[in-house]
Amino acid sequence: MSGQLEQAISLAIQAQSQRSQIKTVSWGVVTEVTETTCTVERDNAPTLYGVLLNAIDDDLQSYVTVYPLLNSNVLVGIVENLKTEAVILKCSEVEKIKVKIGTQTLYIDKEGFIFNAGDNKGLVKIVELVDWMTKLHTDIQTLKQLLLTHPVTGNGNPLALIFNPTIESPTIDMFENKKITQ
Repeated sequence: MSGQLEQAISLAIQAQSQRSQIKTVSWGVVTEVTETTCTVERDNAPTLYGVLLNAIDDDLQSYVTVYPLLNSNVLVGIVENLKTEAVILKCSEVEKIKVKIGTQTLYIDKEGFIFNAGDNKGLVKIVELVDWMTKLHTDIQTLKQLLLTHPVTGNGNPLALIFNPTIESPTIDMFENKKITQ
């Protein structure tokens, strides 16, 4: 009975593996990287050109692309044993990552993070901004007091200017973008 069970399991595994598109997994070293593909050199095997970084090479609206670092080790899945159809499965080191979800994009590399092409420049250093704004607010309050009490040369009376600043004291909540934290 156990022989029949082992044979049934073996046949089930073979049938399942026949349905799998990735027939061969190979490892190698990345020698070139483009926006969508890379070149992988393998020991004692032909170099693989045009290895896809994503399994589907389409104009997708949502995806994550991992760009392997040059000279890093990678695992490559060869689809249906066609060396012209290969995809990166894993990499030992990452140069950058691109995430796209709808119209939102995020690039991550050793220099930092870039959201949506960086059109809005860098994120605000909120503590420094609030400190600066607090000093400005204090200066405006001081100016208000000086204008009310400073005597005019000649008659000794205050200028009698009325200066009512409309700026309120700054808080972090006034400037914080809660969608992005650092």
